[in-house]
Amino acid sequence: MVVAMATDNNTDNDGSVSPAPPANPIKAPRDYYENGRLYHGFHREKYMFPCDEDEKDRYDIFHKFFQVVMEGALHSKHTKFTRNFDGPRILDLGTGTGIWAIDMADKYGSHGSTGEVLGLDIANIQPAQIPENLQFWQKDIESPWFGLEVESWDMIHIRMLSGAVVSWPALYQKAWRHLKPRWGRFEHVEIDFTPRTDFGQIPADSALATWIQKIFDATERNHRPLAYNLEIRSLLTKQGFVDIEEEVIKIPLNPWPDDPREKDIARWYNLALTQGLEAMTLAPLVRMSGWTKDEVTRFIPEVRRDICSRKIRAYNNLHIWTARRPAASEVTTPL
Repeated sequence: MVVAMATDNNTDNDGSVSPAPPANPIKAPRDYYENGRLYHGFHREKYMFPCDEDEKDRYDIFHKFFQVVMEGALHSKHTKFTRNFDGPRILDLGTGTGIWAIDMADKYGSHGSTGEVLGLDIANIQPAQIPENLQFWQKDIESPWFGLEVESWDMIHIRMLSGAVVSWPALYQKAWRHLKPRWGRFEHVEIDFTPRTDFGQIPADSALATWIQKIFDATERNHRPLAYNLEIRSLLTKQGFVDIEEEVIKIPLNPWPDDPREKDIARWYNLALTQGLEAMTLAPLVRMSGWTKDEVTRFIPEVRRDICSRKIRAYNNLHIWTARRPAASEVTTPL
């Protein structure tokens, strides 16, 4: 399979296959530095987070965090490949460093399995040495999915794309169209970064509460809100998905719980979150809210102290959504 770097339109066509790439591919623009961080140059206005080595390390730490939360599983227990075939076709949207896709390719490309994995991302930051059954394409997933056959994927996976998507309904529609009827499974994993506590209230004037509200406001103005979408179940249902399941897991911001497993989860989440503070904060507040880099630099340690404070005993919620595209025969038409 080959992908072309091209100027994309806004929507897919309505045919049975995704449109073919244009005859004259356009070379992707170079990445660029801003306030000391490296950002991707491909559709640069659409994604406000860096793509440098520090950011890649953060992605990989988050992958380890998810493994700890899911006890080593790469996907939800509700995502099952029940067909009698050699291996699934898996599409990873917003693949990042590709670490999840690599692990899935290893899992479904060994012991005689012929599973196929494709990772799509707006930034070309994946490693060159990858399993033979894995490919990476540099693609804006909100633009037409050139070269991807509809109704051909056994699983489509999304993880942590809040802050990068304008229209979730449009993205869900694309996923639905490209999943195999009856068998195709969809999995969407997101963190709700709204800080919560079961012990009183988080002070509204705390650095933690101030930080997340300012990030939410800035990303909302960029039309790609980081705030968790509370309408996911409704959107999946309207799109036509069935067997919709949601799992909600509390993830402490630091190791304040007594339970050993919760402490382990919290240690990895705290590491990922604190290492990513600058990446999550810098461009949104500088580009969208008029802050200076120095103001962000002075603010971040205050936020880090709150995140690491066991007095606050805060947590976020992790949401794991799974769903299935039904066969046409399963869909009932209202009388």
